[in-house]
Amino acid sequence: MDKNLQLEIAKLIGEPISTQLPVPVELGMIADTFTAEAGEHVWKYSTLDDTYDVVLSVDTSNGAITVVKRTPLGDVEMPFQGLNSKMEYVLVDAVLASPDTDILSRRKESITRGMDKRELATIFNAIQASVTGNAYVPAEACEEIVAGSGEDLYDLIVKMKHAVEDWGDNYVLLVGSTAKEAIDNYDKSKAGTFMNGLSLITKLTQLGIEVVKVFGKYCDNTTESDGNNKAILGATKMILVARNSRIAEGKPVKFVRRKIAPAIAQLMGADVDKAQRALVVGGVPVNVAGTNTLAYSCYGYESIIFAITNPKAIKHADAKDVI
Repeated sequence: MDKNLQLEIAKLIGEPISTQLPVPVELGMIADTFTAEAGEHVWKYSTLDDTYDVVLSVDTSNGAITVVKRTPLGDVEMPFQGLNSKMEYVLVDAVLASPDTDILSRRKESITRGMDKRELATIFNAIQASVTGNAYVPAEACEEIVAGSGEDLYDLIVKMKHAVEDWGDNYVLLVGSTAKEAIDNYDKSKAGTFMNGLSLITKLTQLGIEVVKVFGKYCDNTTESDGNNKAILGATKMILVARNSRIAEGKPVKFVRRKIAPAIAQLMGADVDKAQRALVVGGVPVNVAGTNTLAYSCYGYESIIFAITNPKAIKHADAKDVI
């Protein structure tokens, strides 16, 4: 009788994020990930360092050293963006009377999946937006590569690779569903014209390109319907990322989640040192359309920010004209 049912339900839901896999797999492939403490500010450089690499021969006449004044790069604070789910509720009577004790944990999984997808989609949208000087991209946008006349899917991918290889290697090619199907079927579609047994997948592997299909949809609309579902990455879109840059440390995207304050983490039964995404269980009563209702509520919240710190190492393309 002296149990805190709200806390028991919170513990049933569990910590809403695995400490072993704190971000979606695709995000981890292209971004270095960090956490920020509550109240901590995060900064990024406002421009790229485009200073030339110059080395001079020694002046043998008098040994003079050429002196050049350099100005440090400016920095700007990165504004965190809050993401939250809808507040969902379940009647107390229904929880106590039903053998379906997993109803809240299933909602936790749904909220976690939705936030993972929204994180990815936000980064992909920023890469493809070609807007400079905003909160995510410094002075230079990620370049879009366009297929030329007479070029096919293979030509477009290799063109993307050639455009990015001066800035790094260890490539990953993120592709939408239709683009992935075209890559898989490329050999068959070219069987009548190829005499050398070229395999596109084999060739891309030889070029050091890992192909990863991005699938799934998310909804950022208050109305839940198929019409409001959005693909994380467009079906014909492709994004090539050089994960090992020759001009900057680490991966070209930096992603940060703010840690949840200990008070909120304790309420949901999570580790106060590790929680990055809160799944909060609200106590009885829940106000539903102005009426106090005998129910428990559940909603998710997180605070994130990311920056594309090395746009030169990322190229994107729309393959719709070559598939």
